[in-house]
Amino acid sequence: MGLKTLLLFLIIGLSSGVTLGAQYRFIDASSGKQVSLEKLAAKLARYNVVFFGEYHDNAAIHQAQRDLLPHLYARDKRLTLSFEMFERDVQPLLNSYLKDEISEAAFLAEARPWPNYETDYKALVEFAKSNGLDALAANVPRRLAGMAVRAGKDFISTLDEQDRSYVAKEINAWEGPYKENFLQTMAENAAHGGQMDATFYDNMFLAQCVKDDTMAESLVDYWKRHPRQTIVHFNGDFHSRGFLGTVERALSRAPKLKVAVISPLYGSADLPARETRIANYFLVVPDPPESEHSE
Repeated sequence: MGLKTLLLFLIIGLSSGVTLGAQYRFIDASSGKQVSLEKLAAKLARYNVVFFGEYHDNAAIHQAQRDLLPHLYARDKRLTLSFEMFERDVQPLLNSYLKDEISEAAFLAEARPWPNYETDYKALVEFAKSNGLDALAANVPRRLAGMAVRAGKDFISTLDEQDRSYVAKEINAWEGPYKENFLQTMAENAAHGGQMDATFYDNMFLAQCVKDDTMAESLVDYWKRHPRQTIVHFNGDFHSRGFLGTVERALSRAPKLKVAVISPLYGSADLPARETRIANYFLVVPDPPESEHSE
């Protein structure tokens, strides 16, 4: 990593108001012991896809992401980044920006960046750009997931050829733990805002699965073309916690895929009883001032 990239990470880290290296710690789920960034990078280099779960608005988690990337890259230059935060239809724009073919202003004007892009994701994209790495816009366009909520499973039949290419070929709204967890979360949220009928909840879960399957397909398709790469995929924790969601859908497409999951945990929480069934590594961060768990 060049001096320019290192300075960029330092500047962005300082501007976020987070003390570098002091706000988080990584824990090996199999041993319960803390692991350094260097050792973590060495361990993660053994995997094809690393799912880095996050609470989207947590500054300490984003700092950890920024801090880990240089160590992963130093360990193995065959690194690719992947984002829930960018959608498939903006992949050409992302490619053009990484190749310096368009300006940042032009990229951001059309790529629909998340509101916290500047503080939380820009550094990751700039790291890829500075080091000539690929980056995947892995997610389904939000407007198409919204169609699933409104129309249910029949929404796919209404799509034209272009929009159909932005959605996974196979959608799996399986019964099981993931759906149970999703419906429980929806029910808890509904307790604060009013109940909806069962069809609405089923369609919401379908939309969640459309996202999971599309991200999984994006990852697996890229891995099949570039089997020696380590792909680091950034997504909301719910999409990968417990090796469910996007993870189980990736494995259904490629059973031999070697995957690792990093899952965040607030400092006041006890380590879960069955740690390795939830994640390979936990990222322990300070408790928030108020409840903040963005999926």
